[in-house]
Amino acid sequence: MAQQSPTKQHRPPEPLVSRHIFLDTQVYCALGHNPFNPAMTLLKEQIISHRVVLHTTDITLPEVKRQLREGVLKRQRELRDIEKDLTRWRKRAPNAAPTGAIDFDAEALSTELFQKFEWFLRHECNAEVHSALAIAPATVFGTYFDRKLPFDGEASKEFPDGFVVEALRQWCRAKGDQMHVVTQDKAMTRAVSGVERLIALSDINEVLARAAADLGADGAAAAIAVLKNPAFDSSLEAALRPQMKEVGYDYVGDLVEGEAYEGELLSIEEIHDWSVVGLSDRCVTLILDANVRVRVEVGFEDYDHAIYDREDDRWFGVENASTEVDDEIDVEILVDVDRRTGIVRKAKVLTQEVRISGPSDW
Repeated sequence: MAQQSPTKQHRPPEPLVSRHIFLDTQVYCALGHNPFNPAMTLLKEQIISHRVVLHTTDITLPEVKRQLREGVLKRQRELRDIEKDLTRWRKRAPNAAPTGAIDFDAEALSTELFQKFEWFLRHECNAEVHSALAIAPATVFGTYFDRKLPFDGEASKEFPDGFVVEALRQWCRAKGDQMHVVTQDKAMTRAVSGVERLIALSDINEVLARAAADLGADGAAAAIAVLKNPAFDSSLEAALRPQMKEVGYDYVGDLVEGEAYEGELLSIEEIHDWSVVGLSDRCVTLILDANVRVRVEVGFEDYDHAIYDREDDRWFGVENASTEVDDEIDVEILVDVDRRTGIVRKAKVLTQEVRISGPSDW
């Protein structure tokens, strides 16, 4: 029996250099502009798990709108051409030919399709929309006149790409971070290749695979270093204080008709666990599972001096009162930490609602 060739070893995908991702219009077009496409669904899951941050621009969205409209109008024209044949066939073979003309409002359909797509990006994927249209035209035209990327060809007039790339470049420079640009468009790929902080990827599936890859020893080492830094605890508490006011508090204690509001962070009791979801030269991004102590104001109905009328089955003299309630809660927190100083630069409480049931003076 002939000797079998050795099995190829699986090479795990390299992790993303940055969790910031921009998808070119060509990518959305290839996915049918369909939020329910499996790749888009997986991307949304990576965004929800905070391994990917999606970026787009105010040029990209209108381009998608145009693509959708043109696609719908094209199908409408094709349908009307088919309808011409069906009209003739109905006369010649009325028993077998399909009855009833099929038509639709192309403008209304394309508008609704884009609205659904835009909602998905903005709200379900929490895409950050950059103002590429606010870029100074002189910046892009200077690149064009100097025949720099993406205007390196003799007939190159890739002005939308030029504004988009410049907007992404400026954001990366301001944030000290990098961004993956996913595109198979040759002009866009060349443009991205000429920008230091932009990294071209050709396939959204590569993004999905790399987003799921372990960030490895470097990420763990960076996390351990900042967590041990003396500046971490105090800066985390300072960054969390305004955030805890925005959390939804659901009071489930003994106070009648109790309703909690005005949450206040008292202390961070313990960090149970953490995971690295982003790493750059400047910062490490972590998700923390933390136990924190909070104080909330609880409004309730005070029956201490009320009188119950059995005949009317009513309470009289019920007063509105409020008291402070302290409790410990578990929350998930997304933090950006400066690798050099250990200072938490930004914190976001991911837990939207928590239950409060702690004791009160009442």
